[in-house]
Amino acid sequence: MEHTLETQARAIWPQEKPYLRRIFNRVGLQVLDVGCGTGEISSRILKEFSPREVIGLDLAEVNLLRARERFDPSRYPGLSFLQGDATEIQFEDNRFDVALCRHMLQAVPDPHKVVREMIRVVRPGGWLYFLAEDYGMLFFHPTIYDADEFFREYGGKAAQRAGSNLRHGRTMPSELLVLRCSEIEVNYLCIDTLRVDRKLLAQIFIHWRDGFEQWISEFSGHPLEDVRNRFNDMIECTLRPDGYAVWLIPSISARVTEESKRKTAR
Repeated sequence: MEHTLETQARAIWPQEKPYLRRIFNRVGLQVLDVGCGTGEISSRILKEFSPREVIGLDLAEVNLLRARERFDPSRYPGLSFLQGDATEIQFEDNRFDVALCRHMLQAVPDPHKVVREMIRVVRPGGWLYFLAEDYGMLFFHPTIYDADEFFREYGGKAAQRAGSNLRHGRTMPSELLVLRCSEIEVNYLCIDTLRVDRKLLAQIFIHWRDGFEQWISEFSGHPLEDVRNRFNDMIECTLRPDGYAVWLIPSISARVTEESKRKTAR
């Protein structure tokens, strides 16, 4: 997990950072990073935007132990990490100015509850921010296998059987509209072989293969060797000089309103 998140941050952060400036338009903000993993982005936000406080929240204590090892409070004042469930956030209403959730909603059984909880703990006028992944937005050429089929019939079916939705990114704008958030903005980060070093982008897909091939095989019913061959096909496409690979990631921000607070009240 640490290697995956660090590699993804190296590839994504240069494009993502300008959109975050819209949210972090003043210093001294109180920030909640929901599903913080090993703290990679929590630490970058602290260093780049000088909020007063960043609290990283994650369900997995193993991630938090590593985050605390990597980012000592003496070197990162204002940064802390807590164990907690994103569907039942332990903080009181209106505690934060900003709540972020990156690379997580597509993996949880009830992403809608996470979004509602984030609205609850953010003050009216505060901001929500999401990298809401959608695995129908990865494209590769040339390949031996159909990569669209892989993310639909292999990864997508495995996620469905496990109780999650790998295409949650495309539903987020409508969900935020229904919840009466305002100033909704969607930008697509174009993480491709023209903007990102091929080896770095391929390393992301290698981490995905090594971390998820067994799980995809088990939950999709496809043989492990077949799953691995399809991952390797995409990795080889990314690395070859005439290959093109792109991962489009919805970057979504929205402002919490009094009406959205009422819509999500417990």
